[in-house]
Amino acid sequence: MNPTVPGLGIISTMITPAVLILAAGNLVTSTFTRLVRISDRARWMMERLDRARAGQETAAVALYTQLLEEYRRRSILVERALSAFYLAIGLLVLASLSIALDRMLGDPAPWLPVAITVTGAIVLLVGTMSLFQETRISSGAIRKEIDLHEGKS
Repeated sequence: MNPTVPGLGIISTMITPAVLILAAGNLVTSTFTRLVRISDRARWMMERLDRARAGQETAAVALYTQLLEEYRRRSILVERALSAFYLAIGLLVLASLSIALDRMLGDPAPWLPVAITVTGAIVLLVGTMSLFQETRISSGAIRKEIDLHEGKS
């Protein structure tokens, strides 16, 4: 490969945002799956809550009510993460385009693609931190459900 070919340099520089776009896309897929599972589980929990209320199971009603509130918080965190991942993808596509434009125009603003790429990476981090919080809530919820089940056994 000839390093003096300008197009090759532009394309190789554009690879970094492309790799981050791929990572963000994978995070979108797995996070959307989480959101669907949270929705399904919340619907199931609402049915259980209705049954517990009908059977006047005070402990179960209290737990299911608390768990539904946790599902609400989890869905908000997952929605926030998805929004961040989509925004990051947009920023990283913009970064890739800005790299090409900057190079084609003779590097009038070499800091711009770097700033956009770093911003996209920070937004990815924000989304990941939302998922970290959601995972903590999820782990606590399953332990509570197990405790309720063992108390009934």
